[in-house]
Amino acid sequence: MIIQKIITQIRTPLLVYTWINNYQSIYHDIRKIKTIVYIILSLLVIISCFSVASISLMTISKKIQDIAILRSMGASKLTIQLIFLYYGLRSIFIGMLIGLLLGITVILNSKKIMLFLEKNFPENILLNNIYYNHFLLLEINLLDIIIIFSSIIIIGISTNWYPAYYASKINPSKILKKY
Repeated sequence: MIIQKIITQIRTPLLVYTWINNYQSIYHDIRKIKTIVYIILSLLVIISCFSVASISLMTISKKIQDIAILRSMGASKLTIQLIFLYYGLRSIFIGMLIGLLLGITVILNSKKIMLFLEKNFPENILLNNIYYNHFLLLEINLLDIIIIFSSIIIIGISTNWYPAYYASKINPSKILKKY
C-alpha cells in the first residue's frame, strides 16, 4: 500500500524485490516443513485422544461394580457421566499445566539449551550447515496459549465423553447379579 502511493507520486516504473522473491526456494521449504510439523502434531494429538479414551474405558471396566452400586443407590445417568468427565478433565488439566510449564521453560532457556547441546555433543545434532540456530526465534504468544488451552479442553471433553456415556449406560441389576 505504501509502495503504491510512492509509485503514484513519483510516476516512474518501480521494480520491487521482496525476500520471498529472492529466496523463494527457502520460503517454500520452510512452508513444507511447517506443514509436515502440523501433520505430525495432529497425528500425535489423535493418538493421544485414543489413548486417553482407552484409559478411561479401562478405568470404567475396573469400576463397573462401583458404578452399579451408585446407580442402584439412585445416582442418575447424568451424575455418572459428570463424575467420569470430571476425573478425565482433571488429568487433562494436570497434563496441560505440566506441558505449559515445560514449554515456557524451554522457550525462556532456548539459547542456553542450544549452547549446551553444541558444547556437549561434538557430532553437532543441531545441523548448523542447514539451519543457523542462532536465528531461531522462540517467543511466548498469549493468543497461541489461549488457542491451545481451548483446543485441549474441547478435545478433552470430546475424548472423555464416550467413556462417560458408556459408564452411564451400565445396567446395575445385571452387574450386581454377577457379584
